[in-house]
Amino acid sequence: MRLFLLLCLSTMLFCLSCNHVPVPDELKNLYPVTITVTDNNQPIEGVAVFLSAKTSGGAWASRGITNAQGVAVIQTSRASYTGKGVPAGDYKVTLIKTVVLPPELEPQEEDQNLSPQAATAKQAKQEVFYEKNRIIPKILEDSNTSPIELTVTEKDATILTIDIAQYKK
Repeated sequence: MRLFLLLCLSTMLFCLSCNHVPVPDELKNLYPVTITVTDNNQPIEGVAVFLSAKTSGGAWASRGITNAQGVAVIQTSRASYTGKGVPAGDYKVTLIKTVVLPPELEPQEEDQNLSPQAATAKQAKQEVFYEKNRIIPKILEDSNTSPIELTVTEKDATILTIDIAQYKK
C-alpha cells in the first residue's frame, strides 16, 4: 500500500511539473498596467486594448479587454506563457471594438455564388454599416495612426484613462 501511495504521489508531482511553462527572459519583470476606456466619461465594455512596443525587438503581445466598468488589465504573452503586466518601456496604444453586422449583411456560404457586382454591392453595404456604427475612432485602431502613447516604468503601476470622445471628428 505504501508503495502504491508513493507511486501515486510521485506521478502526481511529475504531472504537475510537466504543466509548468517557463517564463521567457524578457518577460521576467512585468509591471501592472490598467487602461480605462470611456466615451464622454461613460465606460465602454468589450474594447480590445493593444500595446505595441515603440522600439523593435518585442517578440511578445500585450493586450486586455475592457470589462463593464471600461477597465482592461493588460497581460503579456509569448508562446504559451502569459503574465499579468507589461515589460518596462514605451508603447503605442490601439483600441478595437467589434461591430456586429445585421444578419442580412453577415458573410454567408452562398455569397460565393454572387455575381461580381452583387458581391461588390454587399461589401459596400458592409463598409457603410461599419462606418456608421463604428464605436472607436478609426485613428485609434492602428498603431501607425494612434496618437496614444504610454510609458511603463518599474516604479508604480501604470494607469491610463482614454476618453475616445476627444478623438471623434
